[in-house]
Amino acid sequence: MSKLRIAILGAGTMGRRHIDYVNASGECQLVAICDPDSGVAKLAAKNEVPLFHDEYEALDLAAPDGAIIAAPTILHEELALACIRRGIVPLVEKPITAALDEGRWLVDEAAAAQVPVLVGHHRRYHPRIQRLWKLVKEGAIGSLIGVSLLWAVKKPDAYYDVIWRTRAGGGPVLTNLIHEIDTLRYICGEITSVYAATSSATRGFEVEDSAAITLRFTDGVIGSIFLSDAAPSPWSYELTMFENPSYAHVEGNCAFFFGTEGSIAFPTMELWRYPSADSAGWEHPLVQERHEPADADPLAAQLAHFCRVIRREEPPLVSGEEGLRTLAATQAVLSSGSEGKPVELLPA
Repeated sequence: MSKLRIAILGAGTMGRRHIDYVNASGECQLVAICDPDSGVAKLAAKNEVPLFHDEYEALDLAAPDGAIIAAPTILHEELALACIRRGIVPLVEKPITAALDEGRWLVDEAAAAQVPVLVGHHRRYHPRIQRLWKLVKEGAIGSLIGVSLLWAVKKPDAYYDVIWRTRAGGGPVLTNLIHEIDTLRYICGEITSVYAATSSATRGFEVEDSAAITLRFTDGVIGSIFLSDAAPSPWSYELTMFENPSYAHVEGNCAFFFGTEGSIAFPTMELWRYPSADSAGWEHPLVQERHEPADADPLAAQLAHFCRVIRREEPPLVSGEEGLRTLAATQAVLSSGSEGKPVELLPA
């Protein structure tokens, strides 16, 4: 089977990571890099592929089978549509688009053209997320009752030297929480309402630095999230998952899933439940089990899946519609925090 041809649109931090994964893959090959920064020329030369400064030229001349869109979010709709109209399958980094109406247009255009769209919520491919999904769906903790998630980190002050990060849309809700929202949708079901309080009191910027969020899912499941990028703590996905070498790492948990017959701590995958129905209740000791899978790189798994999506061997795990629903729930956090009232979301 011949290797699939892949173009990278956007050679920033994520784009460069995707380049490394494509080069390491046996299923695809890098055929183009596109970025307006002339400084990317050395990167293209190192990878022995042409550098384009115009995305349309890159798609037309390099003729890729698939394109990974790692450009700024405001360009996602335009670039994904350019791919779709050429029959090129796009992998769009999160969020799918900057605005919901753009995402809706993109999803509808893709459906009409019968071109699949994959959205880069790569955490769904992590073996621990996959194991968690399986345990919950198969009833290892009975019927799901609720979830509590923590995401508290201290971003370096220099992080906010980039001016757009201090303004609306540049804070931890759309940058970081969107990952957690997607994971919770995957594990717990569709989010039907969001009630949030947001604050910018710690950093003093226009953009939020902290949030407390109540979620309601289908089937009566409820959840809570505390989020802050100004609070030093070991309780976040990034620090507990040992996934990205850019972060310091600690042993511990950042999320807890509660069911009628037990509970799971994530990512240690500790499952707590009573040994039998006859000894259930707070007067009896709980028994701990460990369900840790062998870890693997979720970005590598996502790329392998992307290749299968391009070949039409399987549907996208995170389709355009899925990416759009995650964006809607994430933006609802900001709307609720601003308006001071719950935001209801349309059912799936």
